Amino acid sequence: MTTNTIAGVWKLIKYTRRYLDTGDVRSDMLPQAYILYTPGGYMMSITVEENRRPPAGEVLTDDERVRLFKSIISAYSGTYTIDGDTVIHDVELSWNEAWTGTRQVRRFAVSGDELTIETTPRTAGTDTRQFINTLTWERTEEFPAGVNREA
Repeated sequence: MTTNTIAGVWKLIKYTRRYLDTGDVRSDMLPQAYILYTPGGYMMSITVEENRRPPAGEVLTDDERVRLFKSIISAYSGTYTIDGDTVIHDVELSWNEAWTGTRQVRRFAVSGDELTIETTPRTAGTDTRQFINTLTWERTEEFPAGVNREA
């Protein structure tokens, strides 16, 4: 077992998307996001579009519920394991039931209080264009030393 450098609470500070068909890189998006890794091997992530507009009142209309749901980019939790420079999220609960029970594989690197995560090729679910996201996070809280859950 090795010291767990990924454990902590991380806030997204940079987000890029590289399209595989053209190589074009989109860097004009910065969703609001946090990801949390516990020393004991649990994780949770929520990512929503930037500049979400709140509902008009305490009781949401159907249109507001749909709009707010559509602005969720991802939200899921489960356990994680680390294998070298790969972190594997075993999804137990998700905003998109198609993700529940899946393994989400990511490459990662930690440098001080900065975490970089790169996704595997994926689509947005609204078309068939594949891309890879690179997400840069800043540690906002560090947990006491733990051990990696190694694969």
